[in-house]
Amino acid sequence: MKLSFIIPNMKGGGAERVLLNLINKLADYNDDYIIHLVLVKKEGHLLSELNDNIIIYDLNKNQVRYCLFDLMRYLKTETPNYLISSLDYMNVISSLAHSLSNSNSKLFLWEHNNLSVHSKKTISKSLFLNKVIIKYFYSRANKIIAVSNGVRDDLINNFNFISKKVEVVENPVYNNKIIEKSHERDDNVIKFKNKYIIAVGRLAKQKNYFNLIDAYKILVDKNVINDINLVIVGEGPEEENINARIKYLHLEDKINLVGHKNNPFPLIKGSSAFILSSDNEGLPTVLIEALALKKQIVSTDCPSGPREILDGGKYGLLVPIKDPIKLAHGIDSIINKKIIFDEESLLLRAKDFSINNSIKKFKILLNVN
Repeated sequence: MKLSFIIPNMKGGGAERVLLNLINKLADYNDDYIIHLVLVKKEGHLLSELNDNIIIYDLNKNQVRYCLFDLMRYLKTETPNYLISSLDYMNVISSLAHSLSNSNSKLFLWEHNNLSVHSKKTISKSLFLNKVIIKYFYSRANKIIAVSNGVRDDLINNFNFISKKVEVVENPVYNNKIIEKSHERDDNVIKFKNKYIIAVGRLAKQKNYFNLIDAYKILVDKNVINDINLVIVGEGPEEENINARIKYLHLEDKINLVGHKNNPFPLIKGSSAFILSSDNEGLPTVLIEALALKKQIVSTDCPSGPREILDGGKYGLLVPIKDPIKLAHGIDSIINKKIIFDEESLLLRAKDFSINNSIKKFKILLNVN
């Protein structure tokens, strides 16, 4: 059976790492599956981690919108049994190429975000137009794979997809490599003289780092956290604005932006707590990675994702979105050990999101469809 997975690139976001985990495991079953990875542009540090059994097809285009005809040609030439597409704009183009090429491939669209919010940033600023586009192109898929129950509910309630069209396959995140990589040397860990709390993710509006910085400022002003720094790992379009906010609040010596890290796990492991301040998530893999490293967690209670991972607050502290005062209170509770979550329970929870569990669900979908 030939399975073709398509994604813009392998630069290293959550969706890319999830895809890497899944196809690497599927490629181990090389007697059952031929795995193609189709990339709009062959780039990204995760390429070096691909299983040798995976065949890469480079459409060699700088933007997703320009790959339509190349993808149609690929489908006609390679005739995969399944085309599995990731990320919303890519999913629209994949559905269009699949239709225009009259492909007999089964089409799966893998959705990582709440489209009612996220599509305004990637497809159109008009929610009405987004609903029309998504409903039209996503309805052509054999299945829509949602990474969480929250994403599934968003597709059903806001886009009127029938429930049997949408299946939940949680992100395959946990594996022993997280633990192994956390033991690698990172000079940043050594140079931080103070204790630190950490946030990891793309520097984008969705992640709302202003919320975290403002919460941290509240704690500094109250002399609650003077001996603890804030480390932010990531890069993205909001970097300049975030730096400006840090300077405006005179926190340059307290907040460290260390850029993108191919391996953030040593930094996470060395932290006193992991903080997620997002307004919107699908199923944030970094929270599961933090659980695997037995980190105390404070997370905003997004419409989907964190609540499912943390089981309603059983494995980490949940606070309202866009509320720096509540976020500050949550960080204070964790840092000063007013609330403590059992470390071994955190690790066991991470294992609920293992690659083996996701593979079982994914193989069932392939066999049924």
